[in-house]
Amino acid sequence: MMEEEKSAEPSAPLEEEELEFRPWVKWCGVGLAGAASVGLFLATYFIGFAQGEDAGFQQATTSGLVEKSLNEAASRNVLNFMRLASATDEHLLQAAADVNAAFSWVRDAEVRMEAEWYLTQALFSRGHHEEALAVLAPLFQRVTGGVEWAHRALESGNHLVNIGQFDAARPHFEQAALLFTENKQPGWRYEALGQLIALEACAFQADTAALEALLPELKADDEETRQLRSMALVHIGTMLRSRGENEAAMGKFSEALAAVENLRTVRPEGAVSRGVAMLELGDAAGAEPMLRMAESNPGGSLADAAIRVLALRYLAVIEQQRGHNVTALAMLHRAQGVAEGRVKSSNAFWPCLYDQRGWIHYMVQNYQTALLDFNAAMAVTQEPTLLMQPQEGAARCYLELGKTAEAQPLLENSLNLRRQYTPGDKNALGRLNLLLGQLYDQQGKKPEAEAAYRIAVESLTTDAPDEQENRLAALLGHAYVLTELERWAEAYAAWEQVLPMVQEQFDRREEARTQMRRIKPLIPAAQPAAEPLPAQS
Repeated sequence: MMEEEKSAEPSAPLEEEELEFRPWVKWCGVGLAGAASVGLFLATYFIGFAQGEDAGFQQATTSGLVEKSLNEAASRNVLNFMRLASATDEHLLQAAADVNAAFSWVRDAEVRMEAEWYLTQALFSRGHHEEALAVLAPLFQRVTGGVEWAHRALESGNHLVNIGQFDAARPHFEQAALLFTENKQPGWRYEALGQLIALEACAFQADTAALEALLPELKADDEETRQLRSMALVHIGTMLRSRGENEAAMGKFSEALAAVENLRTVRPEGAVSRGVAMLELGDAAGAEPMLRMAESNPGGSLADAAIRVLALRYLAVIEQQRGHNVTALAMLHRAQGVAEGRVKSSNAFWPCLYDQRGWIHYMVQNYQTALLDFNAAMAVTQEPTLLMQPQEGAARCYLELGKTAEAQPLLENSLNLRRQYTPGDKNALGRLNLLLGQLYDQQGKKPEAEAAYRIAVESLTTDAPDEQENRLAALLGHAYVLTELERWAEAYAAWEQVLPMVQEQFDRREEARTQMRRIKPLIPAAQPAAEPLPAQS
């Protein structure tokens, strides 16, 4: 009866907000959600770990670094067995003197090469560089391949550069680049070629042949190779400029700029080569941020040093153009510090650096300090094209210091070199002839002064402000000397040339008219002269 009564009771539906779950249902739901979250996290972690592990394994096995590490460990065992690390200097030098006798008991060719490699490392570590090099050179002639030997060739090149053996380093960089190419190691090949470019740029004075020979190796169109090609072209351009071949240099700078257009990732060499090219082609605003990128390049290799000193020298040019001479000098002193021990003393970098610094000191009238830099530039090179500017700079300093006897031979030497090597640089020829004309004039050598002034006038013909200023000085000097030599017709013609250039300068304008009125009656009848121009208010 009770069951019937219960079943007869109507069931009242619950509203939505009245629905409730029992506590154990709630906690099961929370637990399941937490477990799902943890599971998802662990799954994501282990999938990522597995992928990273695969990628890392792939990178390690294809880069050659694992092979390099294992080979080094095996070779150290060989080294320890032969006790080279603890051998006396006498024992090492005996082994180097007769490698065949020292290692005649080693039958395996690869083990023999390992032994010779570690003998060179022991010798280098003891400071026996010549003996180490005598073993190293024939050793690498027997190397036929392998990533490990590619790394060793690169390491050997870097070490030889550090001890100043630039010529000996070159074949090692070349071999490293070749072996990395054969073993499909583009990143390491890039580094080896970068070191080779820097070597050629830092080793010699102003010889572009070695760098030109490298350009065919840099034809690939990937971004890394383009940046290397641009760097090589910039080095060639700067060398050509130092030789006075400005037109050819501008062509190289244009090529360098084209090589690094539209880069996605700019490396230091790409930044500095782009900056140098832009500055040389007249875009200082665009050049500066590029050069700043390479200014503080922290790398310690020869390539890093070459890039940084180039950036600092060109940043000094920008600061000098702004009139910030102290900042420019600071840049050049930093460049010197970076280059010390890295750039060979015979390299064109040094006379160019001293010359650039000397001219800044000259412009701020520090003539004694400028003279030190110009003399330093002349002391480190015998290359005629690198002597012309510091000779002129030193002569100007002597003139400012009242030492005409010291100035004259330097001016004459600089002029002779200009005539021989840069005859197309008319501005330089005119400038030097003007200085010599003024010097001869002071010494009372009127015929010599007249000839120098005349050549200066003939050479200074463009509308550039500095040329026009020098042209006026040469015209005035020429007119006065011709007047003193009583060559009346020529003197009258010279004053005629002066007059249009001094129309806005009252004193000089009236001086020219006065001289023309005085000279006109003295001209022989066979050489009539035109009337002087009427006075203008």
